[in-house]
Amino acid sequence: MPVTAEKLSHAQEDALQELCNIGMGHATTALAQLMAKTIYFDIPRVSQVRISRVPEIIGGARQVVVGVYLRFSGPINGNILLVFPKKSALMLRQIMTGDNSKKLAFDEYNTSMLKEFGNILAGSYLSVMEGLLKMRLVHSVPWFAFDLASAIVDPILVELGKDADESVVIEAEFFVRETPELKGKFYLLPDNRSVKMMLEAVGMGGAG
Repeated sequence: MPVTAEKLSHAQEDALQELCNIGMGHATTALAQLMAKTIYFDIPRVSQVRISRVPEIIGGARQVVVGVYLRFSGPINGNILLVFPKKSALMLRQIMTGDNSKKLAFDEYNTSMLKEFGNILAGSYLSVMEGLLKMRLVHSVPWFAFDLASAIVDPILVELGKDADESVVIEAEFFVRETPELKGKFYLLPDNRSVKMMLEAVGMGGAG
């Protein structure tokens, strides 16, 4: 039966925020090289919420978005989700393929391109996590979805709900200043047992 996770202290939230901050710095540098554009990101936000509220955080349950989802495993396990508003997905497609169509359709090539985008970002992010946490991590192949935010996040919620009724959600928005339409959100959703291990690895274990 799922249990309520221990409440994080402010210091523990700050530690998780800094882990994400360093990882996003490395990941956006990799994306900048891929896209030949400078990519910025906001200070990550750490939330601890009931699992039923996670779709609200990820853009609203009723919003149609483009999503790329990966699961990572090793000593710690969890999920990485990239979410793009429709306009941003079209702009990203145009930059990476030259396709300037406004049609909201993604063929096999477009889908593969967006999945590879997620693959590069997640891989770069996790390589930093490996160094900081001193543990080996691997990630799954990316899955692509163009659907309601609630439908995209459902597989993640099933995993998270197996051992707890709350989840830690670490969120960061990345964007291109000269192209305001181009933006996306990065979500790290570690399993609850993995949150504890992440904090212990950086010397912030113990109850909040």
